[in-house]
Amino acid sequence: MFWNHVSKQLSAYRHGELRSEESRRVAEHLMSCRRCRDEYEEIKFGAQLAAQLTEEKAPAALWDELEVALDKLDAQDYWRRSGVRASRRRAFWSLPSFKLGAAAATVLIISLSVFWYQTRMARRPSWDVTRIGGAPKIGSKAVGEAGKLRVGEWLVTDDSSSAQISVAEIGMVQVDPGSRVQLVEAKTDEHRLALARGKMQAIIIAPPRKFYVDTPSAVAVDLGCIYTLEVNADGQGLLSVVSGWVAFEWQGRESFVPANAECVTRPELGPGTPYFSDAAEDFKNALAVFDVAESGSDARSNALQTVLGKSRKSDALTLWHLLARTDGDDRLRVYNRLAELVPPPPQVTLDAVMRVDRGALDLWWEKLELGSAEWWRIWKGPIPSQTK
Repeated sequence: MFWNHVSKQLSAYRHGELRSEESRRVAEHLMSCRRCRDEYEEIKFGAQLAAQLTEEKAPAALWDELEVALDKLDAQDYWRRSGVRASRRRAFWSLPSFKLGAAAATVLIISLSVFWYQTRMARRPSWDVTRIGGAPKIGSKAVGEAGKLRVGEWLVTDDSSSAQISVAEIGMVQVDPGSRVQLVEAKTDEHRLALARGKMQAIIIAPPRKFYVDTPSAVAVDLGCIYTLEVNADGQGLLSVVSGWVAFEWQGRESFVPANAECVTRPELGPGTPYFSDAAEDFKNALAVFDVAESGSDARSNALQTVLGKSRKSDALTLWHLLARTDGDDRLRVYNRLAELVPPPPQVTLDAVMRVDRGALDLWWEKLELGSAEWWRIWKGPIPSQTK
């Protein structure tokens, strides 16, 4: 499996030992594979742990304790080589003085561990948190008026509390009541949260691919925008974009969501087909059925027919995504309807679209005139992949 191949390369990727093309492939895979991303986080944590361990200076008293322990080990080895009976050795190791020394060493080790852990926690990157109302918590500790959310920690709001997170220097996130949010990464080139449940609003001013939000079934990739993201108890999510663009990704499946559009994401299925919020209810209901129906089923075919019949020119956003999520006669039906609403450029042929040629779909996308396409020229991900 491809993820297994990538898994073997993660350590080399972390230390910059891969060729540029291999490094790019691993980076793109990490964007959509939670399993590999979790493994990569463990590798990074281990590397950080090792680096931080070397920075800590042990108290001078520790070396005295170690020298005493080594002397006793040498004595034990001497007795073994000289043939002294085990009963006498056991008698020595059971002396009260040794027990006292072992107890002191244990206390010292525990104290050093606590000291190292507290130092490590203090050094972890953090974002500022401001209480808006109620009693939000970071872990089990109440935030008060303000607090620090460090990498790995969870911000939790109950039904009557809310908070605001400052996302480094690029924006802010408001966390609504009943939410659970984790700070996953805080680097100059990657700012990442995880929304396990609840609702958040993000305002981000940054180049594309700087801010990410993981959900149970998709990753929201910010392309410079304002949006809300919700996750219910079943793991189903809803992305609603107010301004700019957001890409929704999961295992190679992608949805591009512009301002005034929405996209549902479902566990084990990933992001659905995006649509504009003002689309007809029949259109949106049929699209929901299409996204979950079995490929080749009557339910899926009937839902597609409704979507095509109820589509307006602005719904070209949805139909463009459907080109890569259908095949055979269904893809031809989508092509014909989209061509009626927004005729393809002369370079875009039916044959190219039926083959889901990326270049052809890119050209057609740019003609849809869905807003600024600057992010599209920066975007490096693949087109939405066919599922089922």
